[in-house]
Amino acid sequence: MYVKEKRKITNREYQNINNCSRNTATNDLRVLVKKDILKESGKKGAGAYYIIA
Repeated sequence: MYVKEKRKITNREYQNINNCSRNTATNDLRVLVKKDILKESGKKGAGAYYIIA
């Protein structure tokens, strides 16, 4: 729902929303990318974000 409203999500935002570590957020986001739910922005590190696939 967050990504639908905001049009994108960062790893940090995912961490804050789900109260989880950076590693957990990264792993969860990778799973969502593999399932073609989210798509990576193409940037790495600061400035990276995910959008709905």
